[in-house]
Amino acid sequence: MTNEQDSTGEIDVTVEAVDVDGDGVADIVTETTTTSIDVDGDGVVDIVVQTTTTSIDLDGDGEADVISTETVMGVDADGDGEFSADEIEVEIELAVREDLVDES
Repeated sequence: MTNEQDSTGEIDVTVEAVDVDGDGVADIVTETTTTSIDVDGDGVVDIVVQTTTTSIDLDGDGEADVISTETVMGVDADGDGEFSADEIEVEIELAVREDLVDES
């Protein structure tokens, strides 16, 4: 008898672009990637990672001035099929163009 587990996963990516000033160039771009993994092959997702990255062009020059990345990871460590608060981790990173930062 073998104890083989059939792990499966799914990746979903969505991209949304918004042209705020009507010049035909996206001023806000948001990309969300969601990865779902069934580690033990029971048909219930055990790990979910969702990363959302938003780039914002504040001055209309076509270059991102602010980039925000938020990653949420849930790991069903106890195998109950639900993500409890202690099984969820959130990480947020923010990058801002240097000349926009007020150092006072």
